[in-house]
Amino acid sequence: MENKSFLAEYKTYLIIGLLFALLTYWYFWLATIADINYVYQFLLQMAQGNFTGQVVPFETLTRHEQMEVALFGPNYNAIAPEVIRAFEERQHLLPIVFSFEFVLFAIMFVVAKGRKQAKITRNDDKVLVYSVFQRIVILLNIVIMIYLFITGFSITFGNWTGGGELARLMRATHEIVGLGWMPVWLIMTIVAFKDHKFFVRPSVKIWNKIFLRGMYEPMNRINYYMYVAFGFLLVMSGFIIWFMFPDASTHAQTIQLKRFILFIHFMGSAIISFFTFETVYSYFVSVKGYIPGVITGKLPVEYLEQLRPDVLEEEDLRN
Repeated sequence: MENKSFLAEYKTYLIIGLLFALLTYWYFWLATIADINYVYQFLLQMAQGNFTGQVVPFETLTRHEQMEVALFGPNYNAIAPEVIRAFEERQHLLPIVFSFEFVLFAIMFVVAKGRKQAKITRNDDKVLVYSVFQRIVILLNIVIMIYLFITGFSITFGNWTGGGELARLMRATHEIVGLGWMPVWLIMTIVAFKDHKFFVRPSVKIWNKIFLRGMYEPMNRINYYMYVAFGFLLVMSGFIIWFMFPDASTHAQTIQLKRFILFIHFMGSAIISFFTFETVYSYFVSVKGYIPGVITGKLPVEYLEQLRPDVLEEEDLRN
């Protein structure tokens, strides 16, 4: 067995970790107007049971300010400005945020990886790789995430796209489809969990009808865990936002909490988009033939031998 140094073994993780830290710093402190110090103070207040967002002692406010707080909630415009009052403040800069991600993505993956294509001479020699259950989950996850990205951006850039019936429909369906994505996200998290070598497998055939075959390469493993982590943020924050939909009984004290949750939701979508685009590129663009394989469940043996030998190691797929 080849012995690798620590740097060689974890080089991908270290590079991505550094780039992710730089991207996070750029997003939080440079590309957003959210008051990070206020967010920190708000988190400390919530840890003490104060969810009002009033981090400045109420008694230090003037009587007029106290009346405003009682009616409209804390007078802070620090959290989720991109969502709350986007165009007036920084919405014109948001395209730069995502353009930066796209450019970084293009440099790192399109140029570095190129496009892989297996040399197929026996196109009819195919084996079943994906079960019906796995195909349904994968395709549902892809379709729903595409729709959520489109409708989510339509909300974020609402002042650019304008109002009307279509905008209202997209906003309403974003919430409903988002609720539907919750179980799909959870099932996809389970199905795509490949780091399970220590688990006992009573039946390999049944196991492989549920879990995806093969092992993760470092970058794909990072994508998976980012999908799990930030998908969880999106699921939880999205559910809270939907659950806290304002009505006549909504207290003013919940306004800042909902702004905070919106900030978390937007942050999660901005970060997960990078790793989602990389995953889509890795599986659907950079490797020719993957899309038909997911739809039919079958891939040519030569395709697996050249591009996915780890899948063939799981079991004899010809039986």
